[in-house]
Amino acid sequence: MKRGSLVGPLLIILIGVWFLISSLRPDLPLLDLAAGYWPFVLIGWGALRLLEIVLWAVRGRPLPVTGLSGGEWTAIVFLCLIGSGLYAFNRHRPWRNWNVINSNEVFGHTYDFALPDQTAPSPKSPRIVIENLRGGVRVIGADVQEVKVSGRKSVRALQDSAADSAQKQTPVEISTQDSSVIVRTNQERVTGNQRVSTDLELTVPRSASLEIRGREGDVEVNDVSGGVDVSSDNASVRVQNIGGNLRLDLRKTDLVRATGVKGNVEVQSGRGRDIEIDTVAGEVVIGGSFSGDLDLRNCAKPLKFQSSHTDLRVEKLPGQIRLNLGEFTASNLVGPIRLTSNRHRDVHLEQFTQSIELSLDKGDITLRPMTTPAPKIDARTRSGQIEISIPEGAKFQLKAATNRGELENQYGAPLRIAYENDRRPDSGGAIEGSVGQGASIVLNTDRGGITVRKDSGAPPMPPRPPAPPTPPISLETERH
Repeated sequence: MKRGSLVGPLLIILIGVWFLISSLRPDLPLLDLAAGYWPFVLIGWGALRLLEIVLWAVRGRPLPVTGLSGGEWTAIVFLCLIGSGLYAFNRHRPWRNWNVINSNEVFGHTYDFALPDQTAPSPKSPRIVIENLRGGVRVIGADVQEVKVSGRKSVRALQDSAADSAQKQTPVEISTQDSSVIVRTNQERVTGNQRVSTDLELTVPRSASLEIRGREGDVEVNDVSGGVDVSSDNASVRVQNIGGNLRLDLRKTDLVRATGVKGNVEVQSGRGRDIEIDTVAGEVVIGGSFSGDLDLRNCAKPLKFQSSHTDLRVEKLPGQIRLNLGEFTASNLVGPIRLTSNRHRDVHLEQFTQSIELSLDKGDITLRPMTTPAPKIDARTRSGQIEISIPEGAKFQLKAATNRGELENQYGAPLRIAYENDRRPDSGGAIEGSVGQGASIVLNTDRGGITVRKDSGAPPMPPRPPAPPTPPISLETERH
């Protein structure tokens, strides 16, 4: 800083005030404030320097040629880099999924406590609310008219006395309010650094509906005729034989497996991996970011999957769909079908009816309807090969065009190949023609070849074997 400038001392005062406030009031969100309002430091800095120059001019002192010294410009560049990085880092908040390490985590011990069995009478068709911040939850529906709770609790602490104190502060409580039964683990009552995790096993009336809320811990629900609603920051969820709607709101999940749901299924996840859904009588809606495999089978009503890269809509799914980061494979679908993707993804579809609309940024497309009449098709890819096998005897009107790629007509007459302006075969053209008065088939690729075949009716690709039985969840959750 230049000698006599007020900026340097004021910056030192500002930094000192920052550390003082963070020491006296650690609960204040200073990081959020700094990330959002750091440009005010530049505004204040510039205002002070401008005021100094005006005062120098009034007093007749020589004015600086550049206004700011080289050191000040360097400090401004570093301030912009640090402020912008702090804003981006705070906006995405990666630490939300970090485990904060304290002395208990490093030097403490895990103390296990068996939960005494508790039983409470249940109203008819109860709504059961389970509040368990940390730990697994397993619920089984049975022909009973009571709610039975058992399980175990673990406490991470430095001493026996601290663990015993945390155990006494967090009793599992069952209360009844009208038609609701509420099960609480009361982990929020722990005031120290102790880490409490409660694994619950519940037997409930088969007619019950469930609402499960937590931050961390796997969830398993079997054989209830009501709906299931799960909200968690981090949980794998397995449900089977559910009579109502299934709704999952998960910030992070490694696995969602739902089998035998008679109502609707809604899955929302901020960051997920694998999803397996089989035999759903209602609508299926899936949204979020998933990095693993999506296996969907036997969905009787419309299905919708939406992420930042993919939008999929299917009217019915008697067959199966397998979707991962680079491939979409499906067979036995009922349209209208719509798939759009803005990332590289190869598409292979068999045995689909009604209409289909595909739009890919990059990826190959392979289509085999195998049914007559032929469905209406509109398939486009910016870069990729397109192959279609049209059933023998189907009526259709075809226009398959490429801007740069080879064309191959294995169907034969009356289809014909037309190259643009008699150029090279690999420089673009179209396969065109009509067989009777049938559905419109439009295929387009900017860079890639197109092949049209006549389907002889050979057997379709073999179905994937059924998923193995769902093993019960082990309530041995990881302790940190």
